[in-house]
Amino acid sequence: MRLSLMTVAMLALVACATSPQPPIAPSCEVSAEDREWIDGSLDAWRFTAREITGVSNVRPFDAVFFDDDCVLTSRNAFTAERTDVLWTATPHTGQITLPDGQAMPAGVTSFASAEGARAFFVMSAPSVWRAAGVSNEALGLEKMMTGVLLHEGSHVAQFASYGPRIAAIVAASNLPEDDINDDMIQHRFAEDPEFAASVERETELLFQITNTRDNDDEARRLAREARELMRARHARWFTGSDAYLIEAEDTWLTLEGSGQWVAYQWIVHPSGGDAESEAAVANFARRGRWWSQKEGIALAFAVDRLAPFDWKRHAFGDGQMTLLQMLDAALASPE
Repeated sequence: MRLSLMTVAMLALVACATSPQPPIAPSCEVSAEDREWIDGSLDAWRFTAREITGVSNVRPFDAVFFDDDCVLTSRNAFTAERTDVLWTATPHTGQITLPDGQAMPAGVTSFASAEGARAFFVMSAPSVWRAAGVSNEALGLEKMMTGVLLHEGSHVAQFASYGPRIAAIVAASNLPEDDINDDMIQHRFAEDPEFAASVERETELLFQITNTRDNDDEARRLAREARELMRARHARWFTGSDAYLIEAEDTWLTLEGSGQWVAYQWIVHPSGGDAESEAAVANFARRGRWWSQKEGIALAFAVDRLAPFDWKRHAFGDGQMTLLQMLDAALASPE
């Protein structure tokens, strides 16, 4: 028997040596400029975890970066120091295979996913965004994109703690699961002028809190007015079978607002993006058309200004409170 196995092995070696072999896929690498941005943005993630959010013990999740023809993947890019990160480079031909097995076009994108037990982050490199015409003249494309990475990376850290709230939203809704996302309120009510006007006014009041400096009374007045408007809006539109939208809006404002907040904090930090705060507010915090991001970051600014406790340990840690709950707690505390 032993002789037979050796003979088979020898014949197999001969066959391999004499038969045509399939071509080996060529190795690939992203450009030096794109790689520099990837490494620098992951350094920014480590910096914000240490100095801004206090995020720790993040469960391992896949990181996927790509340019026009190459995909970089790593299991520890967000959890290891730069010198310990392990990368795999794989060529692509216009389709990116995600860690969950699905495929997507290789275009401008940045998102986090936590379906089931596997979480992952996906983002295209600056060369892809620039080729598609995306820009931010005031801050610079790369700096803005690092902010986007910090925002989405924060979500992966938050999914475990805020996941039960999202599950409750799904259970309470009769919508297809694909329709339940951070922009579901806007998709539903954007064409209602009264609803939209209330959201805009609430957002503006919350943003004004950043200008109150040491005037706590004015900051609390603005916050109370914003909350009164929000409660009135909820009482009018979020009723009956739509009552679950109160929880939905609160959850999305918390996730999107805290994600935008940490990105903004890095953008203006002297050891981070070192941008002027006025430019960062105008070209990042207020940029874009999505309610959840703009009202969310305004709400995070208000909580950061008024909360007499470490609100970040909830927003980026245990998830025991939402931003609205934290603002209400701040307003209920003695002045």
